[in-house]
Amino acid sequence: MRFRRSDAIALASLPLAVLAFWAGGVVFPAVCLCMAGAIVVYVIAGHDEVAWKHRIAVCSLVFIVAVGMVVYLYRVNRARALQQQSAPLIAATLPSPVSSNCPIPKGAVALYLGNTVSVVTEFPHVVFRVHGENVLALDRDASGLLISFTAFDDGGNILSRLNRNVFIAISAASYLERPSPSNLIVFDDRDTKVLDVQFLNPQAIKITGILRYPAAEPVVIGEKYLGIEGSILTPACRSGTGADFVGK
Repeated sequence: MRFRRSDAIALASLPLAVLAFWAGGVVFPAVCLCMAGAIVVYVIAGHDEVAWKHRIAVCSLVFIVAVGMVVYLYRVNRARALQQQSAPLIAATLPSPVSSNCPIPKGAVALYLGNTVSVVTEFPHVVFRVHGENVLALDRDASGLLISFTAFDDGGNILSRLNRNVFIAISAASYLERPSPSNLIVFDDRDTKVLDVQFLNPQAIKITGILRYPAAEPVVIGEKYLGIEGSILTPACRSGTGADFVGK
């Protein structure tokens, strides 16, 4: 098989293959490998001086190798993504929200819930409990922060569960995102954030979202307000080991 100037295009497959193994994610590496394989097949197919049976055999081999690499990288990167998704939240170095008249004792953690600050002195800590069921609870160990949460829709149907950061989607439309190692977000079937937990620093955790439970009034936690039963609560500082909110 004679070398032609047009064969130089095959060299483009090398950086694409390297990029596929270097890049993270699931889709992008597969696209890179598919493009690399297509380039090689295109170059080989253009050599008319080689018998068509030989060209088909070589192209088939390239195709099989490319598919095998795509499957391998997909499994590896998928497993890595799931591991990162369920990893404990690691404390960032972000400043705590401004809050007055709420002293935080040494060793305690300030839990910011809209305009309310809950002083957490021990874990696990329950944020929302209804009829003995913990809708939202936080736990902490040496590796970081672990979240347990059940997301419901307006009709009281379960959309998803978080069990110590392990996400289980009951509805295919509900999903989880980890924008950073210190941030965890759960979306409902309408693409609305129902839970946003940020581990700001070792002494501060910020939560916003919509905490629902069948036949119970939802707790709406905004950036600077806290709403229950259709009314906005006044700023408060809570302490103690009980749940922050107990539904009726």
